[in-house]
Amino acid sequence: MSTPPSQSRTFGSQESSSQSHAPATGNCIPSPRSSTGSTVSVADVEAGFLPGGAGKSQNSWKDRLPFRVFAKRALSSDTESTTTAKPEKKVTRYRWLSIILLVALLGITAAFLGREIPRHRAKPIHRARSLATWPADSRDVHPIPCHSHNDYLRPVPLFDALAAGCTGVEADVWVNAELQNDLYVGHTRKSLKRDRTLNSLYLDPLLAILNAMNAPSNLSSSSSPNARADNTTTIPAGVFETFPAQAITLLIDLKTASASTFPTVLAALQPLLQQNYLTTWTAERGLIPGPITVVGTGNTNFTSAILAPINTHPRLIFFDAPLATLSALHPQNDQNDDDYNTTNSFYASVSYAANIGKPLLGFMTPGQVMKVRREIEAAGEKGLRSRYWDTPSWPQGVRRGVWDVLVRERVGVLSVDDLEGVRGVWGGR
Repeated sequence: MSTPPSQSRTFGSQESSSQSHAPATGNCIPSPRSSTGSTVSVADVEAGFLPGGAGKSQNSWKDRLPFRVFAKRALSSDTESTTTAKPEKKVTRYRWLSIILLVALLGITAAFLGREIPRHRAKPIHRARSLATWPADSRDVHPIPCHSHNDYLRPVPLFDALAAGCTGVEADVWVNAELQNDLYVGHTRKSLKRDRTLNSLYLDPLLAILNAMNAPSNLSSSSSPNARADNTTTIPAGVFETFPAQAITLLIDLKTASASTFPTVLAALQPLLQQNYLTTWTAERGLIPGPITVVGTGNTNFTSAILAPINTHPRLIFFDAPLATLSALHPQNDQNDDDYNTTNSFYASVSYAANIGKPLLGFMTPGQVMKVRREIEAAGEKGLRSRYWDTPSWPQGVRRGVWDVLVRERVGVLSVDDLEGVRGVWGGR
């Protein structure tokens, strides 16, 4: 039985190849997939047969014919409008969620990396270039309760802190038996130098400043024109010319053993003691304030050094009490809290990082603020000045936030490294 021409399914044969260049006629169309130019009938296309006998495929070439494409688009247009409504709502929801997260991330980044914008622009610190220019350089200085941490690392130790208005300075002290038991100042033993001693950097300049501040005046018969009366004793004037009643604190951090270092420090303080420039305590007279209060920390032993018998000399050095154990939050303590009072201690200090912890997302948590508040109150009840060292130094926004909280909670003194930045906390005075 012969096959009608319209049902012919012969592709790529020798006979058809000879007619491959003949124009298509009737019900046949050129095969776009055939390299030999064979033809395919419309009936074959509708049945889904492909050239080469591959059969019907998922992406058959008939689906790419214009009339089939248009038909599929027309049929799918109605269903797409209903099936894409919910996905579009989800996309919109995710888009807004992404925007909110991005804004929150930018806010956190600004808190961490943004430079602080002080409420009041701090005045530039006028650095005293020599001892001869002080106390004249202090006429426009307003003292603030800041403690110059590691003061000896500054370009001009002591004077940079005083020019900033700081009422506390810190010196790390080492005794070296090989170098005539001199007291050297430095952060590590390798950094010690012969010309950087406790006397040369602090004790001798302070003695010279106080001698100048309390020298007799040509216009006054008083031997100490700036001296202030305090009941039965006359207290010499301090280091600030316009604020002579303001005392300062010298924190001596003993890096070597207390047994060998503490007696050497006591001997070095004698010239200041002879001029009544030091705060002292005796059992007979009690606490006698002076323009300089010396505080021992580090390896300073509370029992053998601070509480040693004082029948032959007054107490010259006061203790840096452990702030963390003074609070009711820390009842564990190897020393009775009642032992720390104004007769033997002055500061009450603790590491902020170890005791309070890092701020969460750049801000102190309510629990951290409450802990700080109770510790500051515990120190105040004993008449001691609270101090936190190792506070956040960077980013500046986080540092400023911690400073603001400590000042608001009435911390005794703010331990700082940045003398320029801390002035803005008290309005740039």
